[in-house]
Order: sequence, then C-alpha cells, then structure tokens
Amino acid sequence: MLFRPLSDPNTDRRLFPLTQFNIEGGMSRLSKVSCLGVVTIFTAGLVAVLPTPSTLVEQLYSRGIYLAAQNVLTPLASLAPFALFDFLLGAVVIGVVVYWATRMQGVVRGHRLRIFLITVFNTTALVAGIYLAFLLVWGLNYRREPLTTKLDYQSDQVTNQSLTELAAYSVVRLNQLHASAHQSGWSTLEELPSRFSQAFEQAQRGLGSSRVAVAGVPKQTLLQPYFRRAGIDGMLSPFSLEILINDAILPFERPYVVAHEWAHLAGFADESEASFVGWLTCLYGDDSSRYSAWLFLAPRVFRHLKESERSRLWAQMDETPTIDLRAVAQRMRGAVPVVQRNANRVYNQYLRANRVEAGIASYGEVVNLILGTG
Repeated sequence: MLFRPLSDPNTDRRLFPLTQFNIEGGMSRLSKVSCLGVVTIFTAGLVAVLPTPSTLVEQLYSRGIYLAAQNVLTPLASLAPFALFDFLLGAVVIGVVVYWATRMQGVVRGHRLRIFLITVFNTTALVAGIYLAFLLVWGLNYRREPLTTKLDYQSDQVTNQSLTELAAYSVVRLNQLHASAHQSGWSTLEELPSRFSQAFEQAQRGLGSSRVAVAGVPKQTLLQPYFRRAGIDGMLSPFSLEILINDAILPFERPYVVAHEWAHLAGFADESEASFVGWLTCLYGDDSSRYSAWLFLAPRVFRHLKESERSRLWAQMDETPTIDLRAVAQRMRGAVPVVQRNANRVYNQYLRANRVEAGIASYGEVVNLILGTG
C-alpha cells in the first residue's frame, strides 16, 4: 500500500493514486498499489457501517473461526517473554513516522501537494488495513449475540430490593472469605494461568460453550506508565491475542482483573459481559479468586444504594475487606485526572464506534447481568 519514491513529473503522473489526465490528454490508469489502497479503504468503510447479523457472527465467527484461531495464537503469544503488542505498536508508529519523513524530505516545489496527498492516501490505506485486521482477528466479537439472549436473563429481577440483597450478600461473602484468602497467599501474574485456567474453562462451559478459549499468560507492557496515569488495570491486544496487566494492581485484585481480560480472550468483547464472565470465573476458583470477585463487585453495587443503606452495610463489613477496598480506592486516586479523562473519552468513542451504544457506561451494566441471571 506504499508508493516508491517519485523521480520525475512523468513518473509522478503515472503513480498518482487519483484519476487524472496525462500529458497526452488521455486517462491514466491507476497503479496496482493504488487500486489496492482504494479497495482497502472502501472495504473498511463498508464493513464499518454494514449491518451484520448477530446470529451469523455468533455461530460462524465467535463460536467457530475466532475460537479456533485463538486456541493457536494465544499459546504462541504466551511463549514470547515480552508483550508482542509493544513490538507491533512500535513497528507501526516508527514505520509511519519514517515513511512520512522520507516522503516529505527534499520534495521540490511544485510537487509538495501531490506527494502530501499520496502520503495521506497511503497512510489512510494502512489504517484501513489495520482496522480490517482488527475485525478479522478479534473485533467482530463486538457484533455477536448479547449474552442476555443466551442466558435465562429476567429483567424484572433487576429491582431495588434485589440490589440491596446483592449488596448485603457481597458483605457476607467478603466477611467469610477474607481470612482464608489472605492466608492462602496471592498468585503472581505468571502463576495465575496454572492456578485458575480450569476455572476459566468451567465458566465458559457453564455459559453453554462447547469449544472454549484458552487462558493466556498475563504480561506487562511498556505502556505501564500510561496505564498507571490513566487508571487502566488491563487490556487485551486484539492483534496478538495476549493480555496486558497494569503491574500496579494490588495482589487481591489480580485474580479478577486477569479473569476479566481472559473473558475478552474468550470473545466477550462487551465490557459488562467480560466483567460478568470474569466474575463467574473467579467464583469457579478458590477462596482467593472468590474474594477478589466480591471485592470487585461490592463497590459497584454499593454506589446504587441510598446513603443510609450504604453506611449500614459498610458498618457490617469486617476490617480486612474494608482496608482492602480503601487500598484499591487509594491506588485509583494515583491516576492523573486529565490523562484518565482523555483515556475514558477515547475509549468511549472506540466502544461506540464498535457498536457498543452504552460506551464506557457498559462497565456498570454487570450488576444488571448478575441480578437478572441470579
């Protein structure tokens, strides 16, 4: 999708990626490379807006093609001692910068606009190609059937009373689990796959999956400083199908955060669904992962309660989970507000562009999923 350097005006006219008349007055034909670029850009634009039957995506892609590829790509990515995403991101960024620098360097007057337009065209074609690769490798999972259609989800179960009951039960479970969870110790990121991969498989099969995704090794990334400042706990690399985890998360947060990213690996792209599957995965694990799951859920349920009810439940919580929740809150306060706001804004636009209408608010819908399927 990239043009070779121009040499003379006649070559310029022959390679220019837009339809134009040559010096003889006839119509010059598009080069093969420019035709490929046009097709790539057109295809990406068409796929971005084209309605996609969710049932077809679910059966053919999410439960078929995607899982078959994930079962190969994730184990291969896990063999690398570093995050492949860092390499891919660096290669693209450096490549684009070098390409622009070499294309615009030493351009003679009279050819600047033409070469600038060619460079913009090629860069746009590259972005379009990356978008198509994103959809093919993982992104089409955004268009699969909602999890609510595959579960016995009852919207009438989402009530203030059931919310209060769930909040009270989360306090009970935290009080029951904190001693054994802390005594058993917390797994390192490297130990989590061997310790909880079976729970991940059980959670998927419990949701009706006959073919399941495999757990990936959690990795750290060169983006760690950004993760800390933006308040990002983890992410999935949609190109290498590996999970990247913020090394600042606390030991008792690790099981749930990793399980959430594993849920993305399983093709649950929607954030509320990934949160639900991650929470369910932890419940299939041991006391430390169960404690991590309820530690995640409790504050998300509490925020919907009246102040008086919230204060009453906080008073019933044992000292250890209270301290742990305060430690999580303290860690999150380490994020830089302006960086976090911009990160949330960009991610919100990304989710909406991938047909998640709720955007970043979809994170909070996990409570409705738990209540509606309880």
